[in-house]
This record gives sequence, structure tokens and C-alpha cells, in this order.
Amino acid sequence: MTVTTSRRFGHTFRSHTISVPWDPTDPCLGDLDLYAREIIPDGGENLPVLIFLQGGPGNPSPRPTGISGWIGEVLKTHRLVLLDQRGTGRSGRIDAACPHIGDTDLTRRLALLRADLIVEDCERLREHLGEKRVSLYGQSFGGFCITTYLSRYPDSVDTALLTGGLPTVSRGIDDVYRATYTQLARRHRDFYTRFGWVEDRIREVCHHLDNSDERLPTGERLSSRRFRLIGTELGRGAGFDTLYYLLEQPFHEVRGEKRLRRDFLDDVGARVSLERHPLYAVVHESIYGGTVPGATDWSAHRMRNEVEGFAEESDPRDRSVPFYLTGEHVYPWQFEEDPALVPFRRVAEDLAAKDDWSRLYDADTIASSPAVAAAAIYVDDVYVPMRFSLETAEVFRDLRPHITNRFQHDGIHHDGAGILGRLMELVRDH
Repeated sequence: MTVTTSRRFGHTFRSHTISVPWDPTDPCLGDLDLYAREIIPDGGENLPVLIFLQGGPGNPSPRPTGISGWIGEVLKTHRLVLLDQRGTGRSGRIDAACPHIGDTDLTRRLALLRADLIVEDCERLREHLGEKRVSLYGQSFGGFCITTYLSRYPDSVDTALLTGGLPTVSRGIDDVYRATYTQLARRHRDFYTRFGWVEDRIREVCHHLDNSDERLPTGERLSSRRFRLIGTELGRGAGFDTLYYLLEQPFHEVRGEKRLRRDFLDDVGARVSLERHPLYAVVHESIYGGTVPGATDWSAHRMRNEVEGFAEESDPRDRSVPFYLTGEHVYPWQFEEDPALVPFRRVAEDLAAKDDWSRLYDADTIASSPAVAAAAIYVDDVYVPMRFSLETAEVFRDLRPHITNRFQHDGIHHDGAGILGRLMELVRDH
């Protein structure tokens, strides 16, 4: 293990690198260098530790460029530890250029990127820090990891804070995606009502892409189904506005031919490429595996036809049926169309077919944990359905919900200090 220290923004930054096994049950896969960045406020060497678990899956922890927002709020009372979850950032990042691509054990390795092994890594980190108990804060998928933590090590957690990340502990992935498509359809109707011309523009762009060869800056043809992935913006607080500006004027005329503007294609390309975070797509559905028996089997792809407006083969010119963008969903054809995902095509198919996932959650153990929890639950969340979060809240021995319709799924990016401050008030008030 290594520890290095520096000063930034008037605080002490301490970098921790510890060796953890890729698979605690199989030493043949070797070890992983796990990285975490600790921020210690002046005079705070003896403050309790709070570990932040990043949303995703497949995203590294934040790289602070200052002390503000929710980070500043944490540092009022805790030392903050920002963990790069396994496979991300400085914890053995996996992408198309990493040494593991092409290995025969890549599927096994990718199956080890779920919440259960992330929790095992956190436990080793807790021991390395010399802490008997730690507090946890998780955004989105980070909240899934916290729920697994309380299922496995209920006595290791002091307080648990979750924002937009209280998962179902009893329903399967098909139920989750039916709910997210339904909520996204409602969000679309609000979007179309707010900006009356937007639906026509989306239909126009999709019809054009079905009949024209438009190329992204990375060289590949942009399909209408891939373009529809930009709907993930509708789950973000500024999503209406960012899509409004994107769609204002996508076309121009080139030598008498209607073409998409290059700046539009560049913007869309940045939104639909997984180059920066390929694991988000590769392991996305596997995070739901094991809640009910069976394979995930490309659930988002199968469920899209059950909610009107999302069918892949819909003709955008047919005004008799709704026509919507898609959201935080992953489809098998992305591993053919996105250059960042092509190297993962075979292992993605393997993960989709895997039917022996272990269970991540244990309701009885969660209920027995002495930890006090608080969760921000967003009424209009299109990524983590509120009704499932409320079901899970009932499982906890002591979870104080903060239910609000002021924010979308990414509320901490808009008022992180306010939201986290409210959760801390809730856990202190007991």
C-alpha cells in the first residue's frame, strides 16, 4: 500500500493505494490497485470518515477543482474519502485499450464490477484507514452499493446518506425498466408541452437519419436509434433546456441538399459515445442481476416495446402513435455502432446471458443494521422510480426520507450542499 500527501485549496489531500484481490474466492485473477483520495479539513485529522460512492456504474470518483457544494458540506463534519470504484479511474480502469481486452477471463473480470465486490473493497479500505465504522454517501448507483453494504456489513456503517439511489430489493430488472420507460414517457409529454415544436423536430431528425448517411466526427454513421439515446438528458435538471438548444437549428443546406450541421453532429456524438465511460454500458444491466432469478437478457431492449412511444422500429412520420427519445437504457446494437463498445460486444452478450448472479440485497440484514439512514427521493426521477424507492425505505430499520419534486436525478449537481445538508439534519435528529 502507498500513501502520499499534498495541500490543495487550503486542505490536506491524501492519496491511498491498496492492493485488493480481483476475486476474493479465486487468487488466479490476481490483485487490483484500489485508489482513494482523502480530503482532510484543517484541524480535522480526528474527524470521522465518510466514503463517497459514485453513481454510474463505471464512473470514477469526482476530481475536485475546489471545495464547494456537497463536498464543502461534508468537510464541515467529516474527512471525505473519494473512492475510484474497481475498473474506473486509478483503480484499474477498463476500456478498449486496457491490457485485459481479449483475455479469456474478461467476462469473469467484468462480472466482478458489481456492488458486492465494491463493498468488499470498501471494507478493506475501512480497515486500512483504521476505522471501526464509517459513514457512507452514495449518489445513484452509489446508493445501490450502500444498500448492498448494509446487507453484508451492517455493523460497519454509522450513517448512510443516499441521493437518487434507493434501489428495489425485491423486484426484477423487467419491472424496473417498465417503470423507467413509463416515467420517461410522462417526462416527454411535459417536454413536448413546454416546447410545442420539439416533437416535430425530433421526428424530422430521425426520419432524416433513416434515409441519409450522416457521419459523426468519429467516422461512423449516426443511426436514428442511436440519436434517440440523447433522451437521457430528460432525467437531468437542465435536460429540457439543453435539448431545446441542441434541437433549435440542426439542419442547413449544402449544395441544395438538406444536411445536419457539423456542430450538431459533434454535440450529439459527445452525448451518445461511451468513450469516457464504456463500463457504464457494459455492466449496466448486470447491477440488477440476482434480485430475482434468471438472466437480465437485454431487459431495456425487450421492455421498450411494452410502453407506447419507445418501439425501435417506429416510423417517425406516423403521427398516430407517440414517438419518444430513450433514456438511461442500454441496447445490444450499441456494441455494434459505438466504436468505444465494439471490443466489448462478446462479453456484453455473455453478461446478458448469465443466469447465476448472486443476490446483492438481504432485507432482514438491512433491517437489523444499527446505521441511521436518510435518502433524497425525487418524485419525477426517470432513472430510479420513486415508488420502488419508497418500498425499500420500509425495509430499513431507520431511514428518514426527504421526498422532493424540486430536482431530477442529478439534484446534487444543482444544490448538492442543500440536499446533503438536509439529509445530515435528518440523521442527526434522532
